[in-house]
Amino acid sequence: MIEIIKKIIRLKETLLIAELKKRRKDKTAIQILIEVIAKQEGTDPDLAVRVALCESNFDPDARNWNLGYGYDRGLFQWNEKFHPEVSDAQAYDPEIATRLFCRAVLRGHLNWWKSSQSCWSTKISN
Repeated sequence: MIEIIKKIIRLKETLLIAELKKRRKDKTAIQILIEVIAKQEGTDPDLAVRVALCESNFDPDARNWNLGYGYDRGLFQWNEKFHPEVSDAQAYDPEIATRLFCRAVLRGHLNWWKSSQSCWSTKISN
């Protein structure tokens, strides 16, 4: 019975994520998407939200030139030089970018976002 309930919850979360992805210009929707995915991935949702807020202001289409290091892309500003394994499609997809962030954090790579740490280590999300 518990397994069936878990499957139903997972299905509802999947449907919610799909709906939230359609609302990519809605910062509240993106914040909720990040929270849901971070919980699924076993990462602190508040941390994921704070990093995304500091890195991209919840804009999945954010793109910023990083001096001689190429472009930083998406919610978590995946750098194209330091993370060539992250394609543009992945970087700009809010679900995939968030899952990649969560997995990086779980592997001990939160330091990849050290340039914005002064922002996200103290910022309180809404």
